[in-house]
Amino acid sequence: MIGRTILSLTAFIVLLGASPVLSQDRIFTAEAGMVFHPIQPDKTEDFEMVLGRVRDALHESESAVRRNQAENWKVYQSVEPGPQDSVLYIFVIDPALEEADYTIGNILREELPLEAQALYETFASCYAYSPSMINMRLASDFNESATSDGNSQE
Repeated sequence: MIGRTILSLTAFIVLLGASPVLSQDRIFTAEAGMVFHPIQPDKTEDFEMVLGRVRDALHESESAVRRNQAENWKVYQSVEPGPQDSVLYIFVIDPALEEADYTIGNILREELPLEAQALYETFASCYAYSPSMINMRLASDFNESATSDGNSQE
């Protein structure tokens, strides 16, 4: 019982004191991935503005890889409040492009070099605490046209 209390308290303190670590590369090592972005409630407009610029930059990129990234990237906003009353945005990347870099800062530097610094500062200031990333493999596909191994029959 005391061990659980200490563990819970430690996790709470870590979350409370966590500062956004945004410099970590976002390269997925599996067929799909998600990134969870806990955003301060009063910063959602700023966050969405930066995402809009990133979306436009990906679509207009000279790089085929960047344009393909945009095709497989969806952003969801949770309806319920996230931890610490944050607004949780979830990037769903499916399929993830092998070795493609989904790091927002890198995309901004490559695609919008004149705006990158200001956009990144706005982006970084939106966080309630650090984002987290997970790599995923398909375990089951409930689509009627899928086979038992998750692949489409078509």
